[in-house]
Amino acid sequence: MRKFLEAGRLCSPRGIKGELRFDCWCDSPEFLSKVRKLYLDDQGEKFLEILSYRPTIPSIIFKGYEDRNSASVLTGRTVYFSRDDIKLPKGVYFNDDLISAPVFDVEGNKIGVLKEIEESPRCFYYIVVGENKEYCIPYNDAFVKSVSPEKIVVELIDGLEKDLKADKNA
Repeated sequence: MRKFLEAGRLCSPRGIKGELRFDCWCDSPEFLSKVRKLYLDDQGEKFLEILSYRPTIPSIIFKGYEDRNSASVLTGRTVYFSRDDIKLPKGVYFNDDLISAPVFDVEGNKIGVLKEIEESPRCFYYIVVGENKEYCIPYNDAFVKSVSPEKIVVELIDGLEKDLKADKNA
């Protein structure tokens, strides 16, 4: 389990006071509103202290980077948050913790493991890889019945799977 997770990318400066536009990769920009530090690497070796964070825009000002020129050196950098700084409600998990979780259908048959979570404008999709099939399952109550890092249960319908054997033979 990784301790530092991607928060987003720092974009171009906005104004003259070191404010940087922020492309937030979390569920919503408000998710990070209580975080006081972001990290420049996924090991947590170098951090930036947040002086101001505006989730409505979203934009950030960091201590020591309070003018446009100094802040501009951070443009394009991916920043990370520490999972220790976020308290998730019971039954809610970071996507990172769900990758490789076993996936079962509602009858209890293992269909594969969660390979990745894709985002689209409408919803998230669970990409599940089984022995000979890959499934693209919309993340909503109609298809995803329960979620935990130990086990994901889904309702399958025709059309959600792709035969991997047929693709290899084509």
